[in-house]
Amino acid sequence: MKKNRNYLFFITPAFILYTIFVALPIVIVMFLGFTDWSGMGEIHLVGIKNFVTIFTDKRFAPEFFNALKNNLKYLLCVWLIITPFQYLVAYLLFIKIPAHKYIKFMVFLPYVISTTIVSFFATLIFNPNIGFLNNFLGKIGMASGAWFGDPKWAFKLLILLILWQGSGSGIMIFYSNFMDISSDVMEASRIDGCTEWQRFLHILLPLSLPSCASNITMSTIWALAIFDMPFILGGINGGINGTLDFANLVFYRYTFGSGLNGKSDLGFGAAIVLIMFIVMMAVTLLQNKLLSKFEYDN
Repeated sequence: MKKNRNYLFFITPAFILYTIFVALPIVIVMFLGFTDWSGMGEIHLVGIKNFVTIFTDKRFAPEFFNALKNNLKYLLCVWLIITPFQYLVAYLLFIKIPAHKYIKFMVFLPYVISTTIVSFFATLIFNPNIGFLNNFLGKIGMASGAWFGDPKWAFKLLILLILWQGSGSGIMIFYSNFMDISSDVMEASRIDGCTEWQRFLHILLPLSLPSCASNITMSTIWALAIFDMPFILGGINGGINGTLDFANLVFYRYTFGSGLNGKSDLGFGAAIVLIMFIVMMAVTLLQNKLLSKFEYDN
């Protein structure tokens, strides 16, 4: 009997587009990582030279490792600060604290604002000369600061901005997961005399672990791929002493900004991308392995 393959008409267009715009570029980047190419002219194969330069060059290697360190610091903030904050706010909304509808609206509103706009207004607020914050502090007799121009404050303020602007999506994911929990289960726990803490520890927390894994995985990818906010707040060089320098900023600076050889170098940039891809895969696999130990078995 001849099989009906009409589904091929539906998946073929998507498969072709995916191949052209996703799979093929990945293969090309893997090839370019072993070349010296400015984007024009002849492509020269250089083997592992780009990778050796990344790890051993006296000028580049410290910048790259500093940027990677900032990515990993941000990742730790995702795990230890941002995700717990999102979970706590979602729980407070779920138990319907006073003004929970207004709070729900206010925590999600910043998420729909572009990070570019948020970063731009942050530069105006924290500007040491004309910024609103320093003017306000001066009027009340408090000392002003350089803020993003101060290495002690720059990274902390970046995390606070991300916490304010980007927490909405994670909060809504956790909140939706809480809302999916059967009301019969919650009602049965109340009849059995469970306290709020017992309901949270033995019902809400185990049943919300899948959303925790999804949220952390997406936040991890974002933490290792962040670019726009540090670029606007710290500039192309990553702020004072590289405080706001991240891997994607380094990639942009040395691929298109003539930072290493005085010319654009797509081959060197591709090598940076490949290394970050490996780092991202390793972190994600390790993270998923750890999170799998906390999966709830229905």
